[in-house]
Amino acid sequence: MKASSQTRKSGDKPSKKEIFESLAETHEVFHRDASVVLKPCAICGEKRGRRLYMQAHFPVIRCARCSLIYADEHFEDEQLREFYSGDYYERAYVCHPPEIDKKIADDYVRAFSRVEKKQGGGRLLDFGSARGTFLAELRERGHGDRWHLQGLDINPDEVGMGRASGLDLICGTIDSAGLASESFDVVTAFSVLEHLQEPLAELSKIRRILKPGGHLVAIIPAGNCLIVRLAVLAGRLLGDRVRGFTDNVFHEEHLYYFTPRTIRRALSQAGFETIEIFGQPSYLETHPPTALVALGATGLRLASWGLRMQTMLGVVARRV
Repeated sequence: MKASSQTRKSGDKPSKKEIFESLAETHEVFHRDASVVLKPCAICGEKRGRRLYMQAHFPVIRCARCSLIYADEHFEDEQLREFYSGDYYERAYVCHPPEIDKKIADDYVRAFSRVEKKQGGGRLLDFGSARGTFLAELRERGHGDRWHLQGLDINPDEVGMGRASGLDLICGTIDSAGLASESFDVVTAFSVLEHLQEPLAELSKIRRILKPGGHLVAIIPAGNCLIVRLAVLAGRLLGDRVRGFTDNVFHEEHLYYFTPRTIRRALSQAGFETIEIFGQPSYLETHPPTALVALGATGLRLASWGLRMQTMLGVVARRV
């Protein structure tokens, strides 16, 4: 989704360990005082919160005012961009089945269909499109006859891959790309908002480029899901003995975890009306890398569905 200002090979990028070691001073402050919250809530600006979990490198906080769950991290923009340079899919999904990006795109097509059936066609922007696998899937299924398909991403390496396959992808941000106001009928943002430092500001920019009555379709991690609750409980009861599990639930690339309440509030503040919120499993639950992982993933998926605590939230919102 994100990238550095220069094209880099994945082997050239600084490791996350190196990046986090550069934040050691802030890290020590967190360890000395569990009451410290340094990063204001992105929705309401509150600087008081309850620490849910101490990840290896930063605390995970629940805002005292609006209950948004977020990582109290303090990366510089350049450090965050390094996370998403090069072939992001190759690094992020290295342990997963072949063509995992195409399989995830199939999940995104089903989410998009909730709006596509109503509008039938128009101009679509996939915000945070990476190499455009979702757009390629739409094109393959014939949606390109009804929709003008365009993607936007700041990773030049991924954008280059998508352009090579004939997709209309822009490398940049909403501001730098010069996208005209009220120019899109639908904007999709699949597994993107949780990576952004200022999700509310980006939602406002998305609203600007949507036509009046246009729709946003997003998928984001759920803050009240079963796996998050299990990770918080396991961290409290077992500590470092389960850190391999708990740190992966609250991994470094996810900065925010939304609930229906907090995403409704964020959308409302950005000028949207929430039309629909629905739960769905994560890609790990639906596309496990091994048979052994599949056993746990299937159990998690069924339990999360039965308890209505699914790992991801899908959102359909309309510009007002």
